[in-house]
Amino acid sequence: MLSATDNELLTQVSAGTPMGDLIRRYWIPAVFSSEVEADGTPHRTRLFGEDLLVVRLTSGAVATMTPYCPHRTASLYFGRNEEEGLRCAYHGWKFAADGTCMDMPSEPPESNFKDKVTLKTYCTLERNGVIWTYMGPEQDSPPPLPNIEWNMVPESHCYLTKRIAQNNYFQTIEGEIDSSHSGFLHSNFVDPFRLESKQEQGMIYKMRDRHPRFQVKDTDYGVLIGARRNAEEDTYYWRITQYMFPFHTIIPPYGADPLFSGHAYIPMDDHHVLALCFTYNPVRPLTEKELDFLKFGPGNGQQGLHPTVDGFLPPMANRPENAWWPKHHIDNDFNVDWERQKTVQFSGLPGTWPQDSGMQETMGRVTNRTMEHLGISDTGIIRTRRALLRAAKLLRDYDIEPESVWDPDVYYIRSAAVVLPRESEWVEASLEYRTPKENVNYAAV
Repeated sequence: MLSATDNELLTQVSAGTPMGDLIRRYWIPAVFSSEVEADGTPHRTRLFGEDLLVVRLTSGAVATMTPYCPHRTASLYFGRNEEEGLRCAYHGWKFAADGTCMDMPSEPPESNFKDKVTLKTYCTLERNGVIWTYMGPEQDSPPPLPNIEWNMVPESHCYLTKRIAQNNYFQTIEGEIDSSHSGFLHSNFVDPFRLESKQEQGMIYKMRDRHPRFQVKDTDYGVLIGARRNAEEDTYYWRITQYMFPFHTIIPPYGADPLFSGHAYIPMDDHHVLALCFTYNPVRPLTEKELDFLKFGPGNGQQGLHPTVDGFLPPMANRPENAWWPKHHIDNDFNVDWERQKTVQFSGLPGTWPQDSGMQETMGRVTNRTMEHLGISDTGIIRTRRALLRAAKLLRDYDIEPESVWDPDVYYIRSAAVVLPRESEWVEASLEYRTPKENVNYAAV
């Protein structure tokens, strides 16, 4: 059970809070390159309680800035994006990517006032179809981008989506690192003993053994979480999840030529999270069949891990990330199908992400963890809470940053799903499967 004080520390992400200050030390992958075009409309987003605009200037460079003109605080969203700057529509003040005022036509020509006014901006970088923003204190010399594999592979190898969830970011992280729920929440009424495809052997083990034994290990980048299930008489099936500071996850794959998936659960504010979902193959482009499944789901109105292309509400003006608000949400009970619950699915919720989000949003915008009763299967959640709280307190009390802020290579890792001899030590024995390289043999899992 988490204390009320630690629950508050864990969930509050605005500037000046311990967790907000910690998370701002890391780069944030909030916007896709495809969402902004040169001299085009600014993209509205919200990060850690701050409304922001992301714009692509005439040269193609990308900038992240506050939407409020420092003259009279009118919105720069309506500004003219032209000639390498954003010009306010109210009085024509124009600002460059670094926040300097390029022009102040409403002031007398002899005035030097424009040299005294700046717009708040943040460091911005672009890599493989993703725009990253850094909101930390070292704006002149920020840390390097993390070498996280889904954003290191070519764009053809990776599929990306976003969606908004109406709850605190850490509820979504806890849901992802909880390997015990999938045998219930995501299950259908299929006898696992009748599944014959070797590609689904891991699913058979998971369905047969619904009470995994957890082991966890603190790492330089976060927490390594192993969920052990009985496989054969002399083996265990291990599903190994990665939690990486401050909000990245990689969930275990299936099959011999696996696609790796996970999320960056980016806090928009205390009550909303931007769930960036990725699926990638590290060594080849995604096939048309794989892309069709990722875009359109399994059919019958069901969602997969990614929202389907038709799974969103019509964009609403003056709302951040307005293209990514899903049509299944707390205000319509996620369109639960009670008849389907009786006959086909354990939950009746329409697919993987609505099942997860349906549980997380019903906890409340910020869940009250003082009411919880955690069990052995919550070991990974407990350790992850402790790791993140410890990092926030070290920064607050001693100005000590986590090593992962400045070491991008600690992120160059994978999750794993592997069958191991019962006598083996899982961390060491699974290392080759968690190390990015092309010649790993996944055929056994």
